Amino acid sequence: MSTAVLIIPTKSRGAYHLPDLQDFCATLSTYLQENVGLWMIEEDEWATVVDGNDAFQRLEKMDHHGEPLIARPMSSAPFLYRDDGQPDWGTMWQGFCELALYGGPPHRAPADALAPPAAAPEEIVEDSMIDEIARGIFETTGLTATPSPGGWLAVQCDSKRMAAWLGAVIILENVDARSDGDALFVPGDRGFELKDQVKSVITVVAKSNHYWQEHLANEAGGGLSPARAGAKRVLQGEVIARLRAQQAS
Repeated sequence: MSTAVLIIPTKSRGAYHLPDLQDFCATLSTYLQENVGLWMIEEDEWATVVDGNDAFQRLEKMDHHGEPLIARPMSSAPFLYRDDGQPDWGTMWQGFCELALYGGPPHRAPADALAPPAAAPEEIVEDSMIDEIARGIFETTGLTATPSPGGWLAVQCDSKRMAAWLGAVIILENVDARSDGDALFVPGDRGFELKDQVKSVITVVAKSNHYWQEHLANEAGGGLSPARAGAKRVLQGEVIARLRAQQAS
């Protein structure tokens, strides 16, 4: 039985993407360390159960610190260089918006999503732009990235759980990613440009790693990060059950 649940209205666009939502719930289960179910609620029931009820905290309207979000498209941050002429990734990534997972605009527009690599399955792409992605990832996260078959870069994570969470979060930024064990795979294909695909890959890895480390720091102190605490409040199955009981009475 699920101890948390993701609920969507039957007439939402999400109803057309049930396999993706099921995969998201599976990833969220790994992150929350509890079973996460998927419920679909009819429109008339949605209004009664969700809308206008203080028991629900809408995460899409606030950032991971619980602060309200101001809806606006993500603008391009200035491209910065260090004194030695190399891109200053350590400074640049911090100027980007909230993660899409917590209500911010995705790093890339859906029409400009960074798709899976087009390289042959056994091809390992190695050029100056791939080297720059690896350098940028290490500079911003301390994680090593290695060219891997199929035009991917394998980023060595601290655990399987970390790799799965980073992969799910990065996909929401409209940059393709996947995980296998404790390795996160991000695109590292031919033809990448410094201020386009290279910047995108480094930025989404840096952002997602930052949030992951924040979660670990909060939990090491005996508590939950604001984002995880908020997610648990919204997704708690007993909250839904109580509201339905109130509706029936």
